[in-house]
Amino acid sequence: MNLRRIIALALILTTLCCIVQATTLTITARDEFDQTPVEGASVYINGAYIGSTNSDGQYTYSHSFSDSLRVGVEKSGYKYLNDLISGSKTSFFAEMKREKGILSINVLDADTLEALSGAVVKISGTGTDDSEATDSSGEAVFEVPLQSVYVIEVQLPRYDTIQKTVEMDQSTKKVDYLIKRNDIIVFQVKEAENGLPLPGTSVYIEGILQGTTGSDGRLTAYIEHERTYDVRIQKDEYQVFEESHFFGSAEVIYPVTLSKSLYPITLSVYDSEKRPVEYAEIYIDADYFGKSDTYGRSGVTNLIAGKHSFEVRKTGYENWYNEYTIDGTDDNIIAVIEYGKSDVTLFVEDRDHKAVPGAVVKSDNNTIGVTDSSGKITTQLLSGQDYTFDVTCKGYKDAAVLKNVPKGSTEMEIVLTIEKEMDIVFIGGIALLIIIVCAAVFFGLKRFSGLKKGGSKGRSGRKGGGTL
Repeated sequence: MNLRRIIALALILTTLCCIVQATTLTITARDEFDQTPVEGASVYINGAYIGSTNSDGQYTYSHSFSDSLRVGVEKSGYKYLNDLISGSKTSFFAEMKREKGILSINVLDADTLEALSGAVVKISGTGTDDSEATDSSGEAVFEVPLQSVYVIEVQLPRYDTIQKTVEMDQSTKKVDYLIKRNDIIVFQVKEAENGLPLPGTSVYIEGILQGTTGSDGRLTAYIEHERTYDVRIQKDEYQVFEESHFFGSAEVIYPVTLSKSLYPITLSVYDSEKRPVEYAEIYIDADYFGKSDTYGRSGVTNLIAGKHSFEVRKTGYENWYNEYTIDGTDDNIIAVIEYGKSDVTLFVEDRDHKAVPGAVVKSDNNTIGVTDSSGKITTQLLSGQDYTFDVTCKGYKDAAVLKNVPKGSTEMEIVLTIEKEMDIVFIGGIALLIIIVCAAVFFGLKRFSGLKKGGSKGRSGRKGGGTL
């Protein structure tokens, strides 16, 4: 009886164990391309979240379902996986398919930042091997799986090929790539005399004008390298540079120095009357050059093209200065020098050689000045000319005196003599005195004559009486 009970109890317990025994399901999430574990993927059973995958991309789930169950696996960057599996299944392999995004590649010129059309863009990476040509806006567009790193290669004739990597970590991504031209040649033009950049220089390749240099003396041109070209570089007032040159693939800078052209120049010196002036000192750019000859000419000198200063000096003449641009159009410079000013001292005196102060002296209606207590005025007058000096002074007659200031003179003295006016009162007094004297003499003589006649009559009467 006891044995039967024990056996029955064992059968019951065995049945109960079979009823409550759980099933362990291991879910493994793998990337569809590289089969790497997908860590952190959310796991759902029959729509309910139960956990997330570990670093091995796995999640273990125990259950007692006997029927089928629905397994869902979700992670950003991957499409949602949803599958129905048997309740008795102990493992489930979830191959996660990556979502795709739009990758836009923009290709630009590294120097000008202009969009480049026709560039071939190649892309390779996870499940992708494609190529596209950039459109008129310089753009090439690709649809690629997310969560991947891609190798981008850009090719365009006369540009350096570049390779870049880009991580597709978002659904839409735009990247810009700058590519440099490999046909660039930079002409650097400098002035030989001072080493400074030479702007405005024309550059020709195979007789075709490429442009002119800027303020930095540079011009960028584009030519196919590993070839020989005829180069001509020129600028007004400079010697032309010409050569045939082989441009290697690594050559970028083409330096050139230009020397100014030389032109023969003479200088002729004349006075204001167009007569040659000899022995005049000539200076060019402030340096003494020499003296003019009998014909007023300097020797011949060669000057580099450009602006130069010329100066002529000679005692008794005004210094002459001017600047000229030497460019070969005129080989003779004419310098007309005016007579210099002379320091003139004017003395005004009367006929007794006494100084006359306060006399006003004019010339050509221009007042020179008024004499001081010593009868003197100092002034400056151009030499080589005649001057009429008009002198006025109270008590003196107005006078006009013609004098010459010799050419080339630097100083001289001129004496201007004026006459005193007669004093009317004085003259009247003298005239009156003369009249009085004459009247006195007249009346005196008349009286004397009367007395003489009376005396003669008296003597006659006495004689007659004596006779009687």
